Amino acid sequence: MQAEYRAKFAGPEWTDVDSADAPYSTKRSFAFPVPVLVDFTIGRSDIEPRMAEVRMGYRADTLFRNYQIDNPERLRRGRIDLSFVAIVVAPLLLIALGYGMLAGDRDSGTLRLIAAQAGGVGRLVAARSINRLALVIGPLLLDAEVLLLTGPADPARTAASLLWLGTALAGIVFWWAVILLVNALRVSAETSAFVLIAAWILLVFAAPPLINSAAQALNPPPSRMAQIVESRRVEQLATETYKNDHGTDGLAELQRVKDVIAQYQRISTAHDRTIRPLTDAFERQLVAQQRAVRQAQWISPPMTVSNTLAQIAGTDTETYAGLRSAAFAYLSDYQAALTRGIADNRLFTLAAHDALPRFQPPPTPAPGWLGVVWTLIVTAVMMAMALRQYRRLSRN
Repeated sequence: MQAEYRAKFAGPEWTDVDSADAPYSTKRSFAFPVPVLVDFTIGRSDIEPRMAEVRMGYRADTLFRNYQIDNPERLRRGRIDLSFVAIVVAPLLLIALGYGMLAGDRDSGTLRLIAAQAGGVGRLVAARSINRLALVIGPLLLDAEVLLLTGPADPARTAASLLWLGTALAGIVFWWAVILLVNALRVSAETSAFVLIAAWILLVFAAPPLINSAAQALNPPPSRMAQIVESRRVEQLATETYKNDHGTDGLAELQRVKDVIAQYQRISTAHDRTIRPLTDAFERQLVAQQRAVRQAQWISPPMTVSNTLAQIAGTDTETYAGLRSAAFAYLSDYQAALTRGIADNRLFTLAAHDALPRFQPPPTPAPGWLGVVWTLIVTAVMMAMALRQYRRLSRN
């Protein structure tokens, strides 16, 4: 699109009238960078904007209103989300493989003998854990390798995928620690399965929406509908005296465009002055919600792991918030550059078009590792408790 417009600009049919009108009609498209591991973790890439256009008459509240072109990388790969496999499917498979790992030996009274033959209860638990973990982790590693080999040739993907796999393995090992701890209780295999499924439902499906709902209830945002209604009211008031048939009326074409742009500025100024308090309140509440979620997610280690996976992949909430802020700033810079040229009574030339600012995405935020560290600490504590209980059972 940009190349076609530039070719038309430089063509023989371009006139001074076109140059005078160009600041009003010209537009520039920009796209957000593709997340480094969007094929590993879809995250918010499914619902967040991916591209937009800037133009003199556009506003921040309507910047992402138009139809969005989907991510071609995700369209090619389909709807497979490796993060869903690591967070939801893998724990369920582990529960199916390990819910009765030592229950039969304990109930039959042969746990002490089998532990002695294995060289200790720790070695027995390790031997029975390795093969079960391998059945779950092996396919995950294979899928990740396939995605790397068939994905785009981005040097950053290798390092990011290693961090992603390390974080995913921390979440899987957490669940294995839960399984070992429940197995150490003096309950039947059926009861162990029930407890583990209940824990899986609570931590994976119940806790995240409850935490998000509580964060929204404690920090309710202003009504979007009220903001839209107020926006339309202000726009109508600002444009009610504007002549829709803005012909030249003897004015030079450049002066006409200056009048049109001045009208856009009056509309935007009146709009921003009225809408800014609502927009700022919405952003403050959104930041407060995100802070509340980060503080409460410690309740659910799988949720902290899931959020970290999205951060590593570049599909998390904070990354897209930064991209939207950069897009709003770019719209302001783009319009300011056009306004300066018109104010100086300069015709819009090809050189002026090429000199317009270009969208620069902000640096990707670094992942927060405290959630992963907390998960590893909880995992270590549960494993220590389970092994201690196994040793007691093996002595009886």
